Amino acid sequence: MSTLFMIRHGQASFGQANYDQLSELGIAQSRLLGEYFRNLGIGFDECYSGTMQRHLDTADYFFQGFSGEKKPCRELNSSEAFNEYDPETVLRTAIPMLIEENPDFSRDVDSMFTSRRSFQIVFERAILKWVSGAVQAPGLISWDDYASRVRDGIQEIMKAQGKGKTVAVFSSGGPISAAIQKALCLSNEVSIQVGWQIINSSVTRFKFTPDRMMMMSFNEHAHLEIKKEELWITYR
Repeated sequence: MSTLFMIRHGQASFGQANYDQLSELGIAQSRLLGEYFRNLGIGFDECYSGTMQRHLDTADYFFQGFSGEKKPCRELNSSEAFNEYDPETVLRTAIPMLIEENPDFSRDVDSMFTSRRSFQIVFERAILKWVSGAVQAPGLISWDDYASRVRDGIQEIMKAQGKGKTVAVFSSGGPISAAIQKALCLSNEVSIQVGWQIINSSVTRFKFTPDRMMMMSFNEHAHLEIKKEELWITYR
């Protein structure tokens, strides 16, 4: 059997004009993971990623840490199948629906950019509404179609790689959630809630054959715990 490591990107730039770039901490998390894999003696036969900048940069800094040198990242097979879903469109579409159902919800919406608690409430309710299939808008993909696209990307890897291979995918929480759903046959709602627990630069492992996929571990982040400082543990 082969092993698939799905690696979530390092901390991005939440609250900044361009979220799709690593923060200084995100860069450090990615390098640290590369050093950790080097010390474990784990290398990859093939590497894949989404096409977002935070995926590509996480891979780049990972391999800088892995090699101990500042050199270009090894060649990646990039695919939109491993990109994150579009939370901004989901929020814009779902929030009016949620306010209509419960006008009091507008209080959290009004303070979502000044209160971390309010943002989390709004974000979770909007995403769960979308995952349930109740949120539809032109250009907005459903969770079922999104997860199917991720599964197709994984299936291509499973068919392309032979026995005994070690493969990495640098991606986001959404594709990792969809992969877990594929392996464990979870409901849509449970899959997305599991995804909210995924830590930046963490690793989720799977075993696979050309036609079967099994989960080995979830959300590994020992490389961060070694630091013994909570600031290294981030979720956005």
